[in-house]
Amino acid sequence: MEGFLGLLFTVLSAGLGLLGTRLLVPHLRNDRFANGGTGVRTAGECVNLRWTSGGWVSSVIAYEDEDGERQLAMTGAHPVIPVHIGEAAEVRYDPRGRATAVVNGEMPPKGFYAFCMVPFGVGLVFGAIGIHYLATAV
Repeated sequence: MEGFLGLLFTVLSAGLGLLGTRLLVPHLRNDRFANGGTGVRTAGECVNLRWTSGGWVSSVIAYEDEDGERQLAMTGAHPVIPVHIGEAAEVRYDPRGRATAVVNGEMPPKGFYAFCMVPFGVGLVFGAIGIHYLATAV
């Protein structure tokens, strides 16, 4: 029984590590893009507002990419309207499409990194439990 539990906790540990990586990598990529100043700069216009359940608001910005296709980007949620409908905004986007567009130089929030680290922490605990059960099974 200890061998089965050890194997189960070890597999769960690996799965949680993969989940944490899957959550963390896109946010690291977006953060590096936002900090790097790379990408294509273009002008956009606010076409809509999106309200959160907490009463904060994000502006939806329409812009054209290098191929002339209309794309949408969003500001982060703010307590006041960041860009009013019809107003211009600067958009910096990744032409490869690997990072989220940045509106008016806005940096992505850092709080989500803590959420992404939760699977790593739980995975480490499960890994330790798994190794303990595997060691006692022998």
